[in-house]
Amino acid sequence: MSRPLLVVDDDADLREALEEVLRDAGYTVLGASNGKHALEVLGAATELPGLVLLDMMMPVMDGGGFARAMRQVSAWRDIPVLVFSASANARQVADEIGACGHLRKPVDVDTLLDAVSRHLTA
Repeated sequence: MSRPLLVVDDDADLREALEEVLRDAGYTVLGASNGKHALEVLGAATELPGLVLLDMMMPVMDGGGFARAMRQVSAWRDIPVLVFSASANARQVADEIGACGHLRKPVDVDTLLDAVSRHLTA
């Protein structure tokens, strides 16, 4: 069984839809509405996620802030991050924060599941 996924997106409808698709595919999924909330989820997790799907544009703490804070904690720094953004420069942003890859919103289900299976760490 693989480690859970953490979906971080301020759009509740999109986040919940992603969580549902991933659960239907057999994954355990955690969700967070912004970077600050995601750090709290990581801190409370009994099992660390094997992948973070991270939106970049969020209130309270954006994706970049979350990624920088996450990398400061030794237990979290090796968790792969997959940027999930509508931005045209998603690839550049992913490179800047050391993400393992990026997906452009909107993404189809097959592309999402393929990316998750490639980047999820056991």
